[in-house]
Amino acid sequence: MEEDTALVEEEPQGLYIVESIDMMEETIALYSLEEDKQLRYNYNMTTKFLDKFGGNTVWANFTAGTVVTIGDLLPASGALSSVQKSDDVWAYEDISKYSLDAGKNLITIDGTNYKITDKTKVYSDTEKILLSSISEDDVITVIGQDKQVISIAVTTGHGYIYLTNTSLFDDSLIFIGNKIVSMVNGDQIIEVPEGTYKITVANNGWGGSAEYTVSRNETTQVNLDDLKGEGPSFCLITFIVTVADTYVYIDGQMIDPAEPQYVQYGNHKLVVQCDGYTAWNKTLVVNSETATITLEMESETESESDTTDSQVVQENESTEEENSQESSTENGNETKEKSDDYDYEVDYLSTISDLISKLGN
Repeated sequence: MEEDTALVEEEPQGLYIVESIDMMEETIALYSLEEDKQLRYNYNMTTKFLDKFGGNTVWANFTAGTVVTIGDLLPASGALSSVQKSDDVWAYEDISKYSLDAGKNLITIDGTNYKITDKTKVYSDTEKILLSSISEDDVITVIGQDKQVISIAVTTGHGYIYLTNTSLFDDSLIFIGNKIVSMVNGDQIIEVPEGTYKITVANNGWGGSAEYTVSRNETTQVNLDDLKGEGPSFCLITFIVTVADTYVYIDGQMIDPAEPQYVQYGNHKLVVQCDGYTAWNKTLVVNSETATITLEMESETESESDTTDSQVVQENESTEEENSQESSTENGNETKEKSDDYDYEVDYLSTISDLISKLGN
């Protein structure tokens, strides 16, 4: 099976298996059952992620092996309008009681045999693995249609985070560990793999972070009032300019990058322009007392895209190794920066990649 590495611009059809979600490039890799190949699509904040009943859910629930249908491409951005879990398939989620006969290509669940075919895809995290790599102790999710298995994914158990008292942070981002980013929209439940997470929020001058442990099949309540801290709070941002005559705008206002700037906790529009260089058009998610942002400009002749890169920029702490990275933390809080190809009303995308690489579990 050959992979199509180019972004797809044709209208989608049929069933797809989710293979991976790239938060940095804001693309989703899908294996087309109809075309027998992998395709990549753009998605953004306007893309709706839906459960099989059509209700809104978070993209983090679409792990490798999930079978979905997808909506048309949005005319303005070329991104998918929707990704929805298929209601035409059955699923056994996070099961440990099963019998796998690789020789006969059969899996037995609850006394029923299901056929594993040469088109069945097997995943561990986002990696494709051989059927023989599954051990009897693995917890797996199996999805199929009729008596045939479409996908098998080796999983861990899942639990739930219940957000309460969200009013200060509605319509902003919540960071759960180093992989899950979602938009806060009232009291809600988010399904996540079991484990311990650092959860971070910031909006309109308020924000903070704390660690929470999620147990299998249990619900952990996260009261966002406990994370609001003392507000309104501001971050002192120092800019390092690499090219002369660089113009910097925060929320539409030109600032002097030679002078440190106090920026309120929350989401802010950052635009950086310089003749002959690719413009930045990004979102800053601010949640630290101090931060340093290096404005590394890329020549237009060397750049293939104008805002596809996402970066983390904030104050580095101690070691030389940490200082060589693009992200670091101060007292558990972060300033994060991400790419933004959309209107300001939707530039708080819920699809941020390694922007929270230091928050994680």
